Amino acid sequence: MTRPKSRRRAVERILGNESLTADLTDDAARLLLDWGLARAVAVVQQAEGLSQEELDAHITALRRAMRQVNKQAGEATPETQVKRVQDLLAEIELEQDTETETESGKSPRMETDVEYNLEIENS
Repeated sequence: MTRPKSRRRAVERILGNESLTADLTDDAARLLLDWGLARAVAVVQQAEGLSQEELDAHITALRRAMRQVNKQAGEATPETQVKRVQDLLAEIELEQDTETETESGKSPRMETDVEYNLEIENS
């Protein structure tokens, strides 16, 4: 699949899934969507040489992380959801940076090689 088609497919997989933002206010949802779309486009740009299946796996992991952010931030009051989304996305970014830095003796990993992990808090 060509890069423009791959990008379109990745973007459609984010925008076409309402469950990624269903529990959020409009502002919090926009923040999460903007982050997810930027990450999806970055995945496609860095994915040269990956099969479509590998690329799809990265987008699936991204969508899973977005669902987790939606679930956790959706439990916050509407007034605090934007801040909660910001905090959760910062946590994901920090975790990815830490995992990349701790890999010694290896070439730098693609941003997409890092799993989008976010522990679901049990409140």
